[in-house]
Amino acid sequence: HEALDALAPGQAVTLLSGPEGGLAPAEEAAARNAGYRLVSLGPRVLRAETAPLAALAALLLG
Repeated sequence: HEALDALAPGQAVTLLSGPEGGLAPAEEAAARNAGYRLVSLGPRVLRAETAPLAALAALLLG
């Protein structure tokens, strides 16, 4: 996975968030095949309910 700060400023983003345990390998492959770039917020595990909010905050403040 890439770091979230690897995204270019102003780049359009579609967010796909998975469960606390992460996406299964088949789900990751399907996401890549659909054109998603897999990025990470880091090593910590966030709840599924709060991870999208953290990602949006990181994008807005990054």
